[in-house]
Amino acid sequence: MRFMRFLLPLLALAFLAAAHKPKLTIRFHIEANHNSGSSFAIDVPLPDSSRTLSISKVADISEGDVAAIFPFPADDGSMGCALKLDNHGQITLASISQEYRGTLLLGFVNGRAVTAMLIDRKVLDGVITIPRGLTPAEIALMKQSFPTLGEKKGGKKNATAQAPAANMPVIAVPPPLRTEPSGLAPRGD
Repeated sequence: MRFMRFLLPLLALAFLAAAHKPKLTIRFHIEANHNSGSSFAIDVPLPDSSRTLSISKVADISEGDVAAIFPFPADDGSMGCALKLDNHGQITLASISQEYRGTLLLGFVNGRAVTAMLIDRKVLDGVITIPRGLTPAEIALMKQSFPTLGEKKGGKKNATAQAPAANMPVIAVPPPLRTEPSGLAPRGD
């Protein structure tokens, strides 16, 4: 009987933990060395490309690092979203943007690769942008999960909120990937 007294609360806690799976996942993985091995890296197809890329299995930035969002319509008819990161996310973004300059950062929403961005400079403002590729359903989930920049608490738009500036993506979106091994964006010379 004593055993049952302890087993019942333990089972209740297990069911509660299983019920709190996130509705929305946002993950950013850094490009990994192809020779790192299967315990550290995994090959994934790049969005809008037939090429695959080795990425680290552990996400560097996740939905737990997002403090607020700013959704916007993209040029291709899909949606984009600027993600304002919390303090932990800002520090992580600053360190990976310095340490891994010249490599790709792959963004996933609900397990689907939505963007591949070339890290071209150190990012200190804590904003990372998914420039395109999101569906209205994913934006709706984001709005349920995070506060929206430019909106008051009641869900009304703030009159001073503006669309993201043309230079809003803080990490450059690379041009269509070339077949050369470099992976860096071509110079404008």
